[in-house]
Amino acid sequence: MTKNEHGFDTTGKLAPLQALLDRFVSEGQVNGAAVAVAQGGAQVAELFAGNAAPDRPAASDTLWPLASISKVYTASVVMTLIEQGWLTLSMTVRSVLPEFDGGGKEAVTLRQLLTHTSGLVYESPEMEQRLLDQLSLDEIVDEAYTYDLLFTPGTRLSYSDYNYAILGRIASVVTGRPFPDLVRELVLEPGQLGDTFMPPPDSEYHRLAHVVEPLAYGTESDMYNSAYSLNLAHPAFGTVATVGDLLRFGLLFAPNSNHHIFANATIQTMTTDQTGGRTAGESFGPEPEVIRPWGLGFMVKGASGFGGDLLSPASFGHGGASGCLLQVDPINDIAIAYVSNKHARTGREPFTRRQMSVCNVAAAALTRE
Repeated sequence: MTKNEHGFDTTGKLAPLQALLDRFVSEGQVNGAAVAVAQGGAQVAELFAGNAAPDRPAASDTLWPLASISKVYTASVVMTLIEQGWLTLSMTVRSVLPEFDGGGKEAVTLRQLLTHTSGLVYESPEMEQRLLDQLSLDEIVDEAYTYDLLFTPGTRLSYSDYNYAILGRIASVVTGRPFPDLVRELVLEPGQLGDTFMPPPDSEYHRLAHVVEPLAYGTESDMYNSAYSLNLAHPAFGTVATVGDLLRFGLLFAPNSNHHIFANATIQTMTTDQTGGRTAGESFGPEPEVIRPWGLGFMVKGASGFGGDLLSPASFGHGGASGCLLQVDPINDIAIAYVSNKHARTGREPFTRRQMSVCNVAAAALTRE
């Protein structure tokens, strides 16, 4: 095992990955970063570079805002409720939330929310102002009802925070339980994820990474750095976790992991394409539009290339605009959790390139004979 001030590497193969993180920091691409890697269903490495927050080095106990990776935790709650018989994928939103109606919204199903094929807009065009006004989560979700759909549900893909905000409300309404309680009781506790929070308690704030340039940056409404925004526990972007816990969450879906909390049928459904691979939609890279296969919560690589050039087409995962990525490759039997603290708003193309490079370097190192 290789162990130093950066972390540990039981494979002895991941020096190139540590060098990549160090270069990100030395070139000013990010202030701090961390990677945790698993092979054969078990963690084999945890690497760190730079500062997670001013004067605080990135470390194993750092809590990193996971931004949109939070959507997979929300999807996990929904899928657990499906396993328990509370919900079905074919249910319409209106069957639980009668006010979600009109203009085609009455046809939107839970499956379409999970796969971003509902037609809902991404979020309020005035989302930054909504944060600055410190609206409640209920007020933020209520606004989703007011917008016209972008297309007939099920015909296209358009990535949307509103999809998951509404899913969180549905889960809470059918169970009569606050959504953060559902996340804790149905995912975090059975998943043994003691360093993951939605929202984090005040006692854990000293462990938080500082994300550069999110919405409302530097204000008391800062999207990832303020108590107000953290306490929203927004189902689309409200989770924080250590890099090790993020990896352990990914391993809940890995075939050779020794700890699963979902039925095999649920894992298969969440991690394989549920759109037929025929749904064109917005891209997360430099190209304007691609065919984007999508699971339930998870992005599926397929032929789209998202998640790393060297990962297999069966790979699945999710990224977050705070500078993070989770990828599981069941063919190569590896999983990668990457976190950093520079928002995608600082430059989408280099942001995406960093994510892809981490996956490529890790995959190359661990699959080399």
